[in-house]
Amino acid sequence: MIATDSDEKKVTRRQFFKGSAVGGVAGLVVGSGAGLMLSKTKPWLPEKWDYETDVVVVGMGYAGCNAAIASTDAGSQALILEKAPEEFAGGNSSVSGGGLRIPTNVPEAIEYYRALCFGTVPDSLCTTMGEVMAKVPETLKKAGVTVEPIRMGMAPPAGARPPAGATPPARPATRPAPGPATGLSRLAGSRSASLYAVVSDEVKVPHMGTGKQLFLAHKQCIQKRNIPVLYETPVNRLIQDPETKAILGVVAEQKGKKIYVKGRKAVVLACGGYSANFEMQGYFNYPGLKIYPWGSPYNTGDGIKMASEIGAPLWHMANLEWDSVCVKIPSEQCGVSVHTGLLALGGAQGNFIIVNKYGKRFMDDTKALPHTKDTLALTRFDHQNAEYPNAPFYVVFDETHRLKGPLAPKRTMGWNGIHKLVEWSQDNQAEIEKGWILKADNLKDLGTKMGIDAAELEKTAAAYNNYCAAGKDPEFGRRSLLPVKTPPYYAAELALTVTNTQGGPKHNSMAQTLDKDDKPIPRLYSAGELGSFFGLMYPGGSNIAEAIAFGCIAGENAAAEKPWTS
Repeated sequence: MIATDSDEKKVTRRQFFKGSAVGGVAGLVVGSGAGLMLSKTKPWLPEKWDYETDVVVVGMGYAGCNAAIASTDAGSQALILEKAPEEFAGGNSSVSGGGLRIPTNVPEAIEYYRALCFGTVPDSLCTTMGEVMAKVPETLKKAGVTVEPIRMGMAPPAGARPPAGATPPARPATRPAPGPATGLSRLAGSRSASLYAVVSDEVKVPHMGTGKQLFLAHKQCIQKRNIPVLYETPVNRLIQDPETKAILGVVAEQKGKKIYVKGRKAVVLACGGYSANFEMQGYFNYPGLKIYPWGSPYNTGDGIKMASEIGAPLWHMANLEWDSVCVKIPSEQCGVSVHTGLLALGGAQGNFIIVNKYGKRFMDDTKALPHTKDTLALTRFDHQNAEYPNAPFYVVFDETHRLKGPLAPKRTMGWNGIHKLVEWSQDNQAEIEKGWILKADNLKDLGTKMGIDAAELEKTAAAYNNYCAAGKDPEFGRRSLLPVKTPPYYAAELALTVTNTQGGPKHNSMAQTLDKDDKPIPRLYSAGELGSFFGLMYPGGSNIAEAIAFGCIAGENAAAEKPWTS
């Protein structure tokens, strides 16, 4: 455990690493904290280092954990620098669904990855992806984590245990007959994969919604190897030799003070994407639209900034992935998505419609957004009128729908789902009282409270209710047609949710970060969501497997570097 603020005066860095349960690793040198002056002969180096280790790992998600584990198992000493406090560590990994999409046929997998990337990565990397992704269960087993195929038709809630002594049902010998090919399933090799999840003392039966448990299993592996972790230590700069271009260490911040950390062999960047950096969202995606992160608020593009500073080219920056929409006001207050059951997997059903600022419907209100990268009606920009016509947008529902359950249901994944920043009331009444949901006796008054065209809202609802009576939606093809006609009426402003981003510095099959000439930047590696393989299309469960595979590759290759000397 890292010393608390109250312990700071009693426990020095040297004492901590000498006596800590996660410290005491041979090869880690802890300085006096006097490394703020730069060397007179080599001004790019500090006069003294605050910490020294073989491999510096930036970030403690699946990629960072596996990089640290692999380098340690290869005989090198690793140190993890994690931006978040310990209780919030793990980035998107610790709040993910926990599913791993594992290829079952390597040649078909290579063909699939080649089709997915649409020429945005070298063919050699497609080959590597097919080969290493298939080995992820074996890689995890070697590290000390067990994953097994998810049994078809079984999806118990996270943490659920079967009765004592019960044997989990066997996986069916045959899968259901595949339906017509759509989306990703149209690509060659797409069906050659199985979905895996963690199995542990807490999770007896592998199922989705266990990302937290998968992360905790990784954390136990870190602790068993006595790999030191410095929490609340964001890294903000790479230290590079201007002559050789080698990365020699990093500059970080600890309790408001700048510290220097030496990587005798290498640095591994595994600090995630930019989904919580609203400025970067405007640069790379939709200027003027604020998209709230489904995952970690600590994913603010730090690795992207550091890589850009040393001239590493970026790729896949425009590639983000949607999740179900969130409620605007609490999401703004929390800084992360408080996401709803609307536009969710399977298509939400209920007595509601989604309208824009003009009071009009503009899409199928039940479209499923999670794990999609579609061009959305929600993000359409009207150049003639210089506006996003469908932003802001709102859900409008009636009393029948209010009583069906919370607008933002409980979840076993996502930052809000795991860390419970907001726990929604069952009948939505508390949120009405807070002003997150507006209420009126009729639609005209509701529209006025919303600040939209009230007459158009009435007209839109009347047309929709007629579609419900006729059993067909000729405008948008909505299948679940339940009327909005029981007063009082309610509305809440919604916003977009981003699951994660894929962009970051380019890397090769060895997880080496590349320069402008596609040459490896000496002693710098990157893995995980930061500069992911996926440049256009993404199959759910693949980011986790990719982070594990390339975290391991980065760690092994970093450990193989020869230490540099000053």
